[in-house]
Amino acid sequence: MTAAEKTSEPPPLYDRVVVVPEKLEYAVTSQTTTTAPRPTAAKAGPQAKELYVCIDDELVYARFFADFGPLNLAQTVRFCNDVHQKLAAAAVNGSDSGCGTALVVVYSSDHPHKRANAMALLVLYLVIVHKCTPEQAVARFQSVRPPFGFRDAAYGICTFFITMLDCASAVHKAIQSGIWSLESFSLSEYEHYDQLQHGDVNWIIPGKLMAFSGPQRERIVLDGPGKSTSTLLAQDYATLFRQLSVSCVVRFNEPSTYDRKAFLHAGIQHLDLQYPDGGNPPDEILHKFLRTCERETGAVAVHCKAGLGRTGTNIAAYLMKNYRFTAREAIAWCRICRPGSIVGPQQHYLAVKQRELFQLSPFETITMEKETTGLRRKTKKKQNTNIELRR
Repeated sequence: MTAAEKTSEPPPLYDRVVVVPEKLEYAVTSQTTTTAPRPTAAKAGPQAKELYVCIDDELVYARFFADFGPLNLAQTVRFCNDVHQKLAAAAVNGSDSGCGTALVVVYSSDHPHKRANAMALLVLYLVIVHKCTPEQAVARFQSVRPPFGFRDAAYGICTFFITMLDCASAVHKAIQSGIWSLESFSLSEYEHYDQLQHGDVNWIIPGKLMAFSGPQRERIVLDGPGKSTSTLLAQDYATLFRQLSVSCVVRFNEPSTYDRKAFLHAGIQHLDLQYPDGGNPPDEILHKFLRTCERETGAVAVHCKAGLGRTGTNIAAYLMKNYRFTAREAIAWCRICRPGSIVGPQQHYLAVKQRELFQLSPFETITMEKETTGLRRKTKKKQNTNIELRR
């Protein structure tokens, strides 16, 4: 995000919320922010100057269907960096004018989707930068009505909303568990691999689990302004994954999409766990996936057709079993890392599966033994429970 400084007045603002006392506030405007001036230059106030930031046009969610947020991890980090810089500038401007630290005002249009994304960014900023608990961060916006939530990447009636508290709790747990940190996050790497022509790859657990869209037998040409690019083939991914220390690829969609030998010849293990698109994994498939991830010493790259539904569902289950993410936290984290993840009934499946996954010991490998009475679940202690993070 680049918020160029402007000298014009902001549109009328209302419903101000104090985010950081005497430093940072949030407000909304009823005017369309694409036509209204969006200044970030100083404006004289009764007690201090104000710097204005509007992200409505700079940070835009790339929706799939009726989904509208939350914004991805790179956009979140860009926002945190920009607000941090604005607060530093505000302190300098206020000191130079002799009226104390200037106030930074982040504002958005009053459209529910814009408000939800702006407030979610501010909540995550408090968790990431100010080390607030999720409850402390969300409490700043408790007066905002109605409460805003996020839906899945589908059409039709939404029956499962992810809240701002879910998003805050997901990021907080990712930080506390050592999965992610602002200091180790590479903004340029995320934005590079997030592009279709560079693989459409996103780390969910850096160095351990990544999601990507399924390769096809032939390249798909992507026409862009003044240039043409194409998607990657399996052999392209094999070369990339060797660079990223991937030791295994898991495919949840049809084996006919590409020849798995492209990975095997590159020294990368390949596992087919096919089940219907949009569905929930049978226990046998879920357990095979969990066993594979826990036994692999390198990273595991996971895909289905688009790398969203089946891929996100199984990765979320791994987060729930081994890092004790709740279903809502796992869904929220997957969507922040890879927007569009986990769709429709898959959300309810994870919520129902939460109790069972919590009963399993973290980082103990599930084994399934067939007996006369059916399948009996055991756990086998993993020798090394440390996950090496490779960037």
